[in-house]
Amino acid sequence: MIKSGMISFLNPILLSGILGMSIPIIIHLINRKKALSHKFAAIDFILQSNKRISVKFKLRQLILLMLRTALIAFLALAVAKPYLTNFGGSTSGKSAPTSNVIILDVSYSMQYAGRNESFFATARNAARLIVNNLTKDDNAAVILCSDYTKKPTKTGAEPQALPELDYDKSRLLTFLEQSRPRFVTTDVASAMDAAVEILIAGGETSLKRIFLLTDLTRNGWDTDWFKSGNEKLRNHVSRIHVVDVSEDKALKNIAITSIEPHVETFQKTEEGRIKVTVSNFSPDKVKNLLAQVYINGKKTTQGFYNIDPNSSEVKEFSFSIASEYAEAKPGKRKDIAGWVEIPDDHLNADNKRYFTINGSRKLDILLIDGDPKTNIYESETFYLEKALNPGRDHASSINPVVCSVQEVNDINLDRFPIVFLCNVETLPTEKIRELEKYVRQGGSVVFSMGGKVDAGYYNNSFGDLLPYRLHTARTFSDNGALSEEQPLHLKTTEPLHPTLRAFSEADKHVLNTIKFYRIMYVDPTSPGNCKTILSFSNDTPAVVERQVDKGKAVFLASSLDRDWTDLPVKPLFLPLIQQLCRYLAGNVGEEMQHGIEVADAWQLPSPYDVNTLEIMNPEGEKTLLQPQSVNNEKVFSYNETSLPGIYTVTVNGEAHQKLPQRFAVNLDTKESNLDKMEQNNVTALLAGTNLTITSAPISTGGDALMGEAKMTLWGPILFFTLCILFAESIISRK
Repeated sequence: MIKSGMISFLNPILLSGILGMSIPIIIHLINRKKALSHKFAAIDFILQSNKRISVKFKLRQLILLMLRTALIAFLALAVAKPYLTNFGGSTSGKSAPTSNVIILDVSYSMQYAGRNESFFATARNAARLIVNNLTKDDNAAVILCSDYTKKPTKTGAEPQALPELDYDKSRLLTFLEQSRPRFVTTDVASAMDAAVEILIAGGETSLKRIFLLTDLTRNGWDTDWFKSGNEKLRNHVSRIHVVDVSEDKALKNIAITSIEPHVETFQKTEEGRIKVTVSNFSPDKVKNLLAQVYINGKKTTQGFYNIDPNSSEVKEFSFSIASEYAEAKPGKRKDIAGWVEIPDDHLNADNKRYFTINGSRKLDILLIDGDPKTNIYESETFYLEKALNPGRDHASSINPVVCSVQEVNDINLDRFPIVFLCNVETLPTEKIRELEKYVRQGGSVVFSMGGKVDAGYYNNSFGDLLPYRLHTARTFSDNGALSEEQPLHLKTTEPLHPTLRAFSEADKHVLNTIKFYRIMYVDPTSPGNCKTILSFSNDTPAVVERQVDKGKAVFLASSLDRDWTDLPVKPLFLPLIQQLCRYLAGNVGEEMQHGIEVADAWQLPSPYDVNTLEIMNPEGEKTLLQPQSVNNEKVFSYNETSLPGIYTVTVNGEAHQKLPQRFAVNLDTKESNLDKMEQNNVTALLAGTNLTITSAPISTGGDALMGEAKMTLWGPILFFTLCILFAESIISRK
């Protein structure tokens, strides 16, 4: 509804064409010049009889004159493009001081390029026009759409401080000039909330306005916020003007939305495999789309996609690991980095996706079997050995070495990074001292319980290594009527622990299905430096880790065979045990192979001997990191993941064998879906506010961008001109 209005013109100079309406008048006057008359008596009677015809003729000429004059006048008006201005408020923005917040969308969908320039370039030009239209009495602030998110930030960083309203146009224009599109997603709600806070803090002005310059894609609108935030907008904002820089056009996009690299290890060879998902966000079918895989900078393989409209297709690419490892030095960690790319389109940011495959070192792990059996299926270490090295067609980077208690004296512990004590009843005193020295110098020991474990003996013999003093074993009946007699289950206590970090939420949920019929209770106090990774459903510790000087000791409150639990026959047993071993051996790189998303924090437990880490981003900028203490654990945390690409990790300028050499950072692919918000949906979200939405080209001028062009008039005027032309042609032929 228009509350006040006036007519303005986009091309006022063309109004001079109205002068052309004088042409038919001049012609008409010339034709009215009287000629010399000569009377003839013979025709005088005829002339008298045609007076009525003469009157009709003059009336037709007058009508034609008016039509032709109006034709030229309306044609000139239509070419000058008039529109109705000053809508929606009792106070004109041009007659009273205003406070303005300009929200500039910098998400990566704004890199979408049409025929001439990207949406971001269009939005920035529009912002310049808005700033230049402000008077000396107006103040304004420019904010970026992703800087003030209210959601928990992935990096844990605090949102940026809100800017103040500024009267200096030059500072505002300089900020706009320095702004660049980013690789983040849109957050309209948080930006709106920040804009309201800026206007409230800016004091009293008669007119407060918010300008949102965006491509109006659906993913950036958090509808929940507007249920409460709408009241703030109504109470504190006079006008909201949304400028759709995509000009309300349907947007098409093809993107790589997922990439899953892994290594298949066979008895004699290793094969890299990459599962790549390409999504077609358009109503047209994609045919023969080329996807190319690059490994360590070289094109290795390629394939073609045929994708139905608004759907995805998954293909798996494979390559030989041996050829990629050829340049690696013997005995050194071997890492692979690469990317998959598809041809350029209107939005190139999501046409490339990165990955790393961090090579594993060969791990020899000692398993001391405290209850060997003639039937190997009943041996204490049977399931553990199979989990560490499944055998058959597939090999493992972990090589378990099984020995009995009687054979342990002949084994040097130093050749193993990890030692498992599986239901061991006793150990020779000399071996216990050797084990303690081995752990303090950097080795790891895992204590698993069983029927032969005596709590008193363990407390006296291994007390300096145990995370907790053992108390007593308790049995839980599967058929008991009381809840406390039911078998126990597992739950995560440290979900971000490296042992669990590689598991999905669905994997962690499976823990609740594992049954424990007997467990070892521990005393409630610990010697310190302990961390409970998993606990039972009754909140007693299940898996506990303790730092002992340079090494680690891990306590498992149940057995690793089927005597006390059904864990060994669950699918989660293999990855859980393998990931625990990789963590204890300092070989946690494989969990990072899928990479992280832009703005995620990259975190990694620090090896005991590493005090400084250097990370180089894809543009070659280097950052030195010091470890932080998180829950009594030294952790490296890197937050500067604003660019997609491959990041390099070094210690004193060289790769470290216990750390991944590289990690990948990729886009959050929800921004790749460019489905538009319907204007009526935006109107519904901002119901009750003084709202306008402009989707016309920026070339329509500053008044339209300021939200002062409610209705264009040249279309109806041009239509009326055509009607006049049609009427003139009919009358002139009579």
